[in-house]
Amino acid sequence: MSKGKNMLIAQSGGPTSVINSGVVGAFYAALDLGIEGIYAANEGIQGVLKREIIDLKNTDRRIIDGLKYTPSAGLGSCRYKMSKDIEHPDFQKVFEVFDEYDIGYFFYSGGNDSMDTCDKINDYAVKNGIDIKVMGIPKTIDNDLVGTDHCPGFGSAAKYLNTTLMVSAYDCWTYSTPTIILMETMGRHAGWLAASTACATFEDRRLVDRIYLPESVFDLDDFLADTEGLFRENGMVYLVVSEGIKNRDGEFLLSSKSVNDNFGHKQLGGVSNFLQEQIAEHITPRCKVINPGIIQRCAFHLVSARDLNETFDAGYTAVKEAHAGKSGYMVGFERVQNNPYICYYNLTPLSQVANAEKTVPAEWIVDGRNVTDDVIEYTRPLMHGEASIQYKDGLPVFTRLPRKFI
Repeated sequence: MSKGKNMLIAQSGGPTSVINSGVVGAFYAALDLGIEGIYAANEGIQGVLKREIIDLKNTDRRIIDGLKYTPSAGLGSCRYKMSKDIEHPDFQKVFEVFDEYDIGYFFYSGGNDSMDTCDKINDYAVKNGIDIKVMGIPKTIDNDLVGTDHCPGFGSAAKYLNTTLMVSAYDCWTYSTPTIILMETMGRHAGWLAASTACATFEDRRLVDRIYLPESVFDLDDFLADTEGLFRENGMVYLVVSEGIKNRDGEFLLSSKSVNDNFGHKQLGGVSNFLQEQIAEHITPRCKVINPGIIQRCAFHLVSARDLNETFDAGYTAVKEAHAGKSGYMVGFERVQNNPYICYYNLTPLSQVANAEKTVPAEWIVDGRNVTDDVIEYTRPLMHGEASIQYKDGLPVFTRLPRKFI
């Protein structure tokens, strides 16, 4: 089958503050390169299967431009896991839709499982002699994709979490009463977000006393003894825990209370409330919990301009490389240096990215309860810059893409 003349883009997995910027970048690359039809699928690969296709080229350009400054997944997302068997009927349905809309380029923006879907679609095309170019555009605040120095969305989420820690510290300093502040961050198996909070400082001193990551064993008794010691010594204690902290058996601390999502992953969250109960019982009732939940991944009012612009460029690069004949890759970032910050774009085979996870390096973790300055040097450049946000009546103006299917 010869290559079609149109492109299709979709989003999958958890939203971020900047994921839409990649779509806008891909859109403008398609315009610049003269790709005839520019389409999007509603709610990821599920939208392809349902033939819920949106014509982006004929969408009001103001809406397209506004998407860059809008959080969450503007195309809609899903957590639909494609079969490991590429002979499954789903693949035939997907390519029937590709054929129907004369799709020659397919772009999928997402995390680990999304890159797996992208890889399977590319594999099906190769094995069936179908000339379609397939490219992955990375995203995930978890920052755990291999093949890239960092992931779109991480820098903005880290910026929000560090700012939240700093303002909460000022709030608690209003009173002299000894207090424990406990923040919970997202991160199932990789503790990048929790680790990033080492950047929060006051007078060049770290605010956070302890950081607990999924990469290290979490022992409740050790946690309570150490926290009590800090509390008796300092009065004010700042703790950060990743939602994915695990015990010595490798089980999530709250695994008995969690359920699986459609990808088969445990849905986590709430470990901070459990630890608050333990602290109240054994140390002090004055323990304040900060659980940003989904806000950490959609807080566009604290978006990193560097994150936003790099994501746009990642989408643009994916289309440019596909148009040049590349297929079966994910666009990634290759950092050359921090000061001044220099970063290039690279391509990693989807087969190397799919379902793999990049965790915080062991040498960056100290005694299972803190991190080295390497984390700070790594994270700070990614939080750089503020975006020009449009406001109306004191509130940010966001865009919503109409769900008008062809």
